[in-house]
Amino acid sequence: MTSSTRSIAILANPRAGKDMRRLVSESTPTSDSSKIGIVRRSISAALETGVDTVLLMSDRSGLGLRAAEGFGSRVAFIDGPQEGTRLDTIRSAKLARDMGAAVVISLGGDGTCRDVATGWTDAPLIAISTGTNNVYPTAIDGTSAGTAAALIATGRVSLEDVARRSKCLSVRIDDGGEKFDDLALVDLAVVQGDFVGARAINDARTISMIVAAIATPSSTGLSSIAGRILPIGRWEAGGVTVHLGRGASQVRVPLSPGTFSSLRFERAQLLSDGEELVVHGRCMLAFDGERDRIVSSAGSVSVRVQFAGPRLIDVPAALDRAARHGAFVSLDRTLHDSVSPSTVSRTACAEKV
Repeated sequence: MTSSTRSIAILANPRAGKDMRRLVSESTPTSDSSKIGIVRRSISAALETGVDTVLLMSDRSGLGLRAAEGFGSRVAFIDGPQEGTRLDTIRSAKLARDMGAAVVISLGGDGTCRDVATGWTDAPLIAISTGTNNVYPTAIDGTSAGTAAALIATGRVSLEDVARRSKCLSVRIDDGGEKFDDLALVDLAVVQGDFVGARAINDARTISMIVAAIATPSSTGLSSIAGRILPIGRWEAGGVTVHLGRGASQVRVPLSPGTFSSLRFERAQLLSDGEELVVHGRCMLAFDGERDRIVSSAGSVSVRVQFAGPRLIDVPAALDRAARHGAFVSLDRTLHDSVSPSTVSRTACAEKV
């Protein structure tokens, strides 16, 4: 299927916010009904604001199908394998790009946003937080998200005016002659052991090093380690590295919502924009809080923090820009004679901008 250029994509991860950290922390689950409500509000607002087509990710749980009920042919599904894994989001992001989607709205946490970026590195992205740890995405109402996405898709707001290229950790793994490229949007953890298991890290004592692109004291998750020692903001160049496990200093951090741990660290230091950090030897790598890849004793990992991630859209800025240019105001011609000249002048002026 080939999509119209006046289209947006909504990628809602049904697994987000449901991992094992719900069992060992004070995390509040994000139900399917909550996600469906967000998706439906986003669809309604996008169609109201003028997009031709809304593309939804197919998923095993039928979340997309339930969200699409009643919208008719203006909602279409991105064809792709429904494996119930992160590959669903990665491939859907790739296909959304190929089908000409102007904006992607994602529902999930840091891991979901990473999956979108893996499939479409510079995606024009509105990231709605529905995950466990939400450092990269933020809480955005679906109505506002759908409206902002449609304003950009229809050309009434320029993407360049309301989006900024976000940081990412560019990771190159050289293991026994095989090279792999990967990325994280928030943090990369070097973890002891070689068992992926449930992916989420629940024992902080296994972490030997953190490299963070976003490290703020208000964060929850692995990036809070760096954020409470040597903070660096979302839009500041470079990152932070923290070496854990030894040293007299310790920091107390919320690795999961409402659950705190004390960690000893040896040192913390800033990593300049584009500067390479190399780690040698056997380890497990956790990307944005989730264990993902084992590196052998002969392997090495190089990491760089760069502004090479998705183009993150500022939804309030998009709506404000549209309002200041009169995008939400029109003149009812049938009432023209009963409207005062000054009001007509102001309305007409807004209409022309």
